[in-house]
Amino acid sequence: MKIREFTEAQLINFLHDEFAAASPEVTLGIGDDTAVIHQDDGYWLLTKDLLLENVHFRLAFHPPFLLGRKSLNVNISDIAAMGGRPAWALLGLGIPKKVNLAWLKEFLAGFKAAARDAGVELVGGDLSRSSHLFISVSLIGETKSPVFRAGAKPGESIYVSGALGEAALGWQLLEKGHRLGETPELENCLQRFLDPTPQLSLAQELVAHGFVSAMIDLSDGLAEDIRHLCQASKCGAEIWSDKVPLSPCLKRWAARPMKLALHGGEDYQLLFTIKQARERSFLAWLNKSRYQLHRVGQIIKEKEVFLLRQGGRRQVLNPQGFRHFG
Repeated sequence: MKIREFTEAQLINFLHDEFAAASPEVTLGIGDDTAVIHQDDGYWLLTKDLLLENVHFRLAFHPPFLLGRKSLNVNISDIAAMGGRPAWALLGLGIPKKVNLAWLKEFLAGFKAAARDAGVELVGGDLSRSSHLFISVSLIGETKSPVFRAGAKPGESIYVSGALGEAALGWQLLEKGHRLGETPELENCLQRFLDPTPQLSLAQELVAHGFVSAMIDLSDGLAEDIRHLCQASKCGAEIWSDKVPLSPCLKRWAARPMKLALHGGEDYQLLFTIKQARERSFLAWLNKSRYQLHRVGQIIKEKEVFLLRQGGRRQVLNPQGFRHFG
């Protein structure tokens, strides 16, 4: 079979089987938002993301400062989903001839801004010539108590940390020629794609209060990522279509808002389940907090993911998210 015939999930499963971790220090290897390595007084969290020109971004419309910031922030989002604190980064760049020094300085300024905001130090990396811009970021974080995708239980409520589908719409609008600063109404959706914000503070507060049983960051779309969480937790989920948060921009400009919210990807919001024994305390905390969180469904015993539409019609929610190899 050719690589393009595989989904990303199938390739990850293949790698998991080929490189199953054997050392006792590896609490969790391939298959979650980060690897988890046990140390004497806690855990290290290790993650990597690749951003490739004309696959994840286009130089024609992605300002270098925002691309630099995004390249680190998507990794910070992985650390956040594990309940960790990001600490040390490695940056690899494959640089084509068309990239000049002024562009590179702006990119690095954006990377540095994201690092400063999250308390991350850049401690190494690598550089190479390349035909297209290639960005590779590795990030190491730490935590006393990691949160995994596995851990959700039937009856628990499912929450997301913000509106979904805006980043996917932002990509579509950019491809159609829209740009930042052009139309105030579109600005938020464009920013969601170009400059996503990791939900680091929220994740740390949820974990500190002991509310969360399982968590994942929404990079591949709600339909795909809730399935990842359910597979790890050996359970299923029911998502309520009328509770999925849709922004005014998405409703106004997307041809099919719900499709983008379910399948668009790159939202970098958090998807998490709340322990039943802690739900009353969670709701009391939420009522006093600064966060706008959305209950979008419930964990069920049946090992399938369903979408419950208005009127009570229930259908299997199949993933249709971004395919790297399709």
